[in-house]
Formats: sequence, structure tokens, C-alpha cells
Amino acid sequence: MTVTISSLPYELLSVILEEAAHLTTQGNRFTYGIDSHSSQRILRGNAAPDALRWYATDAIRSVNSQWHDWASQYALRTLYIRRWRGSERWMQSRELDIIHGSPSKDVVYRDPYLLLRKTGDLFRKYPALATSVRRIFFDGYYSTETSVMIINILQYCNRLEIVSLPWTMLRYGSEDDWSHILNPRDNGTVLSSLELLAVDLKKVQLSEPARQKDDKTLDSAKVNLGYLRRLKISGTSNLSPIMDADLVAMSRTARLVDLHITNTTCLTSQGLLALVRASKDTLRVLEHSPLADPGSKDPKLSANYWGNHMCKEIVQCPQLRSLAICLPTICSDLFPGTSNCWMGDVHVKAGGICKQAAGSLEIPVDAQLAIFDILNSARRFMQTQQAKSIELNILISLGQFIFEPGKNLVHSNFLMGSINAAGSWPSIQYSSNKGPVDPYGSGEWAYSCITEEEFARGVREDHVSMTSILTEHPRRIG
Repeated sequence: MTVTISSLPYELLSVILEEAAHLTTQGNRFTYGIDSHSSQRILRGNAAPDALRWYATDAIRSVNSQWHDWASQYALRTLYIRRWRGSERWMQSRELDIIHGSPSKDVVYRDPYLLLRKTGDLFRKYPALATSVRRIFFDGYYSTETSVMIINILQYCNRLEIVSLPWTMLRYGSEDDWSHILNPRDNGTVLSSLELLAVDLKKVQLSEPARQKDDKTLDSAKVNLGYLRRLKISGTSNLSPIMDADLVAMSRTARLVDLHITNTTCLTSQGLLALVRASKDTLRVLEHSPLADPGSKDPKLSANYWGNHMCKEIVQCPQLRSLAICLPTICSDLFPGTSNCWMGDVHVKAGGICKQAAGSLEIPVDAQLAIFDILNSARRFMQTQQAKSIELNILISLGQFIFEPGKNLVHSNFLMGSINAAGSWPSIQYSSNKGPVDPYGSGEWAYSCITEEEFARGVREDHVSMTSILTEHPRRIG
């Protein structure tokens, strides 16, 4: 029997076509423009990934209906819909080789929402194409008008798994809109990952009355986050930012597996704690990294933290595997050592030590050395995991100090301590690849590392101090 490519199983054919499409994109990863001075072709930037996939399957789509369907699914699997930014001007001639002088001053107007409108028109005319979309990212659309367009597009994507939306959708979308986005569809599929991106708007945009709208969607019983497995909130905004109250409203129905809250200044540990408690039986990945205030190396910590001991709250998540978190305070309760299944690289950043660990110690030196109880607990936890053949590396940042308990090392800039000790401390130090980047290349900001024993000697002899992070409450930054 003669075997042709059309007679191959669909799974094998799909692998062959995907490899062919991938090879086609190798030499076409960039877009080009025209230099306004020399009229020469110049490299403009990277081509959009979804555009690359579409052009790479041009030839495949023209073979037959089966290949056409495969090419459409491949090209539309992930869509990036970005607001157009920039300006264009008329050239003096259509022929690049006879251009003389600079482009004219007549600006070519381009609808910044054109891509959004055309995507909606395409899916409305050919709804079968929208069923191929699995991931879709919207960037730059922050008005009530564009929110309606986004909702219209999402209505056709009935197999969507991952969506990235502007944070304004929480304010402008109705409860019916969000119910359609989050709840299971008639075909049995459901959205599994939601990303909300916040940015600062221009002053002229803030003054527009239509942008002050807030439908309080999260307070509605129709909005159910129980089917979401992943939630990511990133960025901060000067217009109706996502606040702790929003996270508390989300926690009413949330049962998350992955939770990421990054680059924020408006969210505190209270909102984080509400989501962690709601998802404690399912949570596997937890990332919380708020923005630092300008000029500060420490996170912006919540002043309203008191009454919640987050160390114990986190270890009550039995499924937790990956952790990168910023806490107001830290103590040895964070590393119980037996029931938890952490693995990989774990980074904990804190503004101070819990008062349970250091607040009751009256001798200043003993209070400063309370950090070693935390380090020993972390070490025992790592050894417990190693006995289970689980690799675990813990990094603890306290103020300007970075502790690496697995290697018994402390990273920081010890220059002032060395000066105070007239060069007698530390006795030996090593180069470090951790710490802040020196913007001037002077080496004055460079971190070095010393052993924990040498660090303890420096504390006892008052060459280095941790008193600023051993107050009863953690420091407010800024």
C-alpha cells in the first residue's frame, strides 16, 4: 500500500506541519522600516509572534481543507492584540530609490483601536476561527469603549483557556460580562488562567468622566472565580487600582492553584492573606513581590498587618510547592520541616523578624542573633526535603542582608563594617553575585559574602547591626 502524507495519522501530520511552520519563521523574525535620513531599510523590531505564525502557514492553508483547518488552529492559538502607538508621515515618492529630502510633515492618521475592531469583525463574520483561540492578550485598551469591544471578542472565543486583560475591565465590565468570562461554557470548557495588568494613565485621561465608572462587579454573586486555576495581578495604577477589598471579594469564591501578585504598591498582605486562606487546600505556586519605594531596597510593607501571623498561614497550605514571597516579618514558624512539600528555589523577603521570635528578648545582641534560629529551621527543612530526594534551595532577604542557609553564607555590603573594625573584620570575604546592581560601575555598591560564623562575630563585636529590623513592628519604607 502506498503511504502518502495525507494518509498519515492526524497527530503525526500535525507534528510535521508544526515543524515546517517553525522552520519557516526562522528567517522572518523581524520587521523593517525606512531611515528618514538615508532612506535605507533598517531593522525596526521583532515581529509579533501571532503574525509570524500566520504568515508561516500561508502555503499550508492552500493545500486542502484539512491542512487549512490545522493552519488556522496553529496560527490563532495565541493572539496578541495591542493598541497601536506611534506616528507615520507621507513619503515624497512611492519609489524608495528616488526619495529626495525628508518625509513631509503631513501626519497619517491611524485608528489606535483598528486591530481591536478588525478582530471583532473577523470573529463575528467567521465565528469558527474564534474557536481556535486558546490564549489572548489585550494591551493598551483602558477605556469603556474598548472594554465593550473586548467583551464582544471574548464571547466568540468559546475554547479560551488563558486571557490577559487590562485592570479596567474589573471596573467597566458588568456582572453578566464577567459571568460569561469565568463560568463554564456550553461545550464544557472553562477559563483556567486570568491575568490583570495595571498601568498609570496620563493626566488628561484621568480627567475624563467616563473613566470614573465602577460597576463593583466583584461584589456580585454571579461572579465566580471558583473555576480559575491561575490568577496573576501585575502593576499599579493611578486610576481605580486593584485594592485589598477587591482581593477579599475574589477570595469569596477563589480556589486557586497558582497565585502571582507582582509589581504592586496598592495591595498589602491583608489582600494576599485573604486569597491564601481561601485557596489553602489547592495552592501550589505563590508569588508576591510588591514594588519598592524609589531609592529603597526593601518592599513596601503593610502597616495594617497586625493580628495576622502570616508565617503560620503559609505553612497551612499542604499542596504548596513553589514560593517567592514578601512578608512583613518572618520567624522559624515558616519552616516546620515535615508536612510541607516545597521544592526548587524559594525566596523569602521580609522587613523584620516576628515579635514572637525577637520581641521578647531583652539583650540586644541576643535579639540580633535570633536570625540564626530562623536559618537553622530553614536548614533542617532543606535537609528533610533532601532526604526525600527533593532539591530545595532557600534564600532569605532581611533588610540589606541576604542569607543563604544552604551554604552558611550571608551576602551584603560590608564596607562600613570593615572600616569600623579598622580592617580586622571580616577576616575573609568572597565575591557575591547577589545584591543590587551598581548603576555607576564604581564597585561601591557591590555585595560580598561571608560565613554565618563571621557574621555572628561581627554582630557581637558591633561591626554590623541588625537592630533596624528587630523592632516590634517591621519598618515602614518611605
